[in-house]
Amino acid sequence: MTSARFEELEKRCAKLKKTRIIRIVFIIASLFLIGFGSYYWMSHSTSKSLVPAVAPMPQIVLVQAPVVENNESNESISNEEQNLSQSTDDEILFLAPHIYKNDAKLPLDETQAATRSLSHEQQLLKRYNTMQNFDNAYALAQFYFEQKSYLEVVAWAKEASRHNSRSEKPWILYAKAKFYLGDRAEAIRSLELFLSYINSKEAEELLIFYKGQE
Repeated sequence: MTSARFEELEKRCAKLKKTRIIRIVFIIASLFLIGFGSYYWMSHSTSKSLVPAVAPMPQIVLVQAPVVENNESNESISNEEQNLSQSTDDEILFLAPHIYKNDAKLPLDETQAATRSLSHEQQLLKRYNTMQNFDNAYALAQFYFEQKSYLEVVAWAKEASRHNSRSEKPWILYAKAKFYLGDRAEAIRSLELFLSYINSKEAEELLIFYKGQE
């Protein structure tokens, strides 16, 4: 692929870089908000379900103690007060709500994966800004292809081809990205153009497959 064929995409490279970073940050923020909202909702629902209905106040029937003399009377009153206190304590313990630890978990796997992806992308961009060559440009095209960010693949495949127009790798990534974007005609045309002056078994097989999809 010559640089002239991709000239219109050069201006989009910088914008696509920023758009990708903003998209990843937005995904991380969204996952965090969703996880926090799920945690709060489950915690609130669990607390409500664990609070029992308030039972009616127990009625206490006062029974007049038999009249006894001196120590026996005092001992009977003391025993009755102790039993009444124990009964009241049992009622309070029974009515106390039981609080269990919430087992809800935040989606840490998704958050960590997005963070790793953003970190890898920043490293690749920094590496290319430090040394602008074919390998670093193609590494970015390959990274975006794995992330299914096909517009970025098109831009960076073009950039890689600008450094080495005879390599089949950026052409193949470019064709695949165009195919996944729904532009099957451009995917076929780019492969046919490449095969017109460079022999490539992989590009030829891909071209046959794409033509078979028509």
